[in-house]
Amino acid sequence: MAMKLFNFSVRNVSAYKNFTKKNKVRGKVSDIETFKKQIPLVRKSNYLRKFPYEQLFPENGLAEATTVSATSGSTGEPFYFPRSEVHDAYYETILEILFVNQFGLSKKTSTLCVLGFGLGIWIGGIFTYKNLNKLAQKGYRLTIVPAGTNKELFLISCKKFAALYDNMVIMGYPPFIKDVIDDGPDYGVKWNKYNLRILTAAEGYSEDFRDYLAKKTGIRNKYSQIVNIYGTVEQGTIAHETALTALVRSLSDKNKKLFKMLFPNATSMPTVAQYYPYFTYFEAVDGEVVVTSFSSSIPLVRYAFSDLGGVIPFRELLKKCKEIGIDLIAEAKKTGIYDQVLHLPIVYLFARNDFTIVFRGANIYLGEIRTALDKKELSGFITGKATIFKNEDTRMNPILEINVELRKSVSLTAKMKKQITEHVVQELRSKNSEYAYLYSQEGKKVYPKIIGWPYRHSKYFSGNGKQQWVKNNI
Repeated sequence: MAMKLFNFSVRNVSAYKNFTKKNKVRGKVSDIETFKKQIPLVRKSNYLRKFPYEQLFPENGLAEATTVSATSGSTGEPFYFPRSEVHDAYYETILEILFVNQFGLSKKTSTLCVLGFGLGIWIGGIFTYKNLNKLAQKGYRLTIVPAGTNKELFLISCKKFAALYDNMVIMGYPPFIKDVIDDGPDYGVKWNKYNLRILTAAEGYSEDFRDYLAKKTGIRNKYSQIVNIYGTVEQGTIAHETALTALVRSLSDKNKKLFKMLFPNATSMPTVAQYYPYFTYFEAVDGEVVVTSFSSSIPLVRYAFSDLGGVIPFRELLKKCKEIGIDLIAEAKKTGIYDQVLHLPIVYLFARNDFTIVFRGANIYLGEIRTALDKKELSGFITGKATIFKNEDTRMNPILEINVELRKSVSLTAKMKKQITEHVVQELRSKNSEYAYLYSQEGKKVYPKIIGWPYRHSKYFSGNGKQQWVKNNI
């Protein structure tokens, strides 16, 4: 698939033809080793934003598109990814396998799908709605409530309809799903009364977070009934958690030896997912995950997302576990998920290397925060240096934490903290459409937490080497 897509793109996509010429790639590629050694990686910086937009498509590729999705860029300028019904069909297939294999969807039972992804030009909501609707047209008894990120509408819909269906699937960004689960009882929603499944996307989370969701809702099998999707605007849904990968994560969380064996380059617990190699070809190149796929109207060959991670073939996964005395298949039988095990390869992701933080489903760029911290009004009490990361409070709510370096002999006052917060929020709202949408829905809940540290404090600002601006988990 990957080699065919390369040869197709060289022949039919003007930008890619020029890109390969500039990089001195000649002729057809007929074996995977040549593909890996000779074909350069493409990125937004050296390809998508380098060539005229209309040259990124094969002939008629743009005209055949039926939907357009976009994301905020680091400059605040969105990048648009159209896709046709052919590209949507990839996600339709993935959703069908996921819903049937793990969620127990059938044409005999009824399922309520309450959709809490953002509705609009962001990919999550419309993309999922379209493909769930296609499954309903195939004869699955699905009813979709596209509530979007309106928490009140979401919960009122659950209260009104859930008891009328055999199953309910709630879908949304992890922090939003946590919010609706926490607030459900106030609306008369008793989660443990329903045959519930949870589908999340856009950011990773800890096993403690998964346990929290399972406990609060009375979900019986956290491995199969809570699924996180790995997707991007560029490629749509390209991998997803399965009962097997949730089990692998859980075992790795408790067993340091297993963690090091499976994820040798990971600095934190990664998102672990399985993927369909006839749709997507994953590689790990110098610790970075690289993807080849025609999942939007713009074909992408060896595209680097800036996600750090790796790839593990299915048989290699079983072998590695056995090397340290873990029989993964026996463990699957023990946890009641053996019948749901998919013999598919694994991709894992643990961080980004492009100074981006995924916060409540929005991509927050370091440049936006640095611009805010460099404002003249703040220069009297902070140096402009910071270490930024996504954290969680004691109730598992996500926090955008900004640790700032104070000037010599300065102590952070409440007034200073307020000024820093206001400048950061103003900059993000004006430059980042994803954050602006979040703010319109959540208000002060998406304000950053500002922590001040003395000048050259050893925690983040020792001055010994390069400043670590972003600490990041997928």
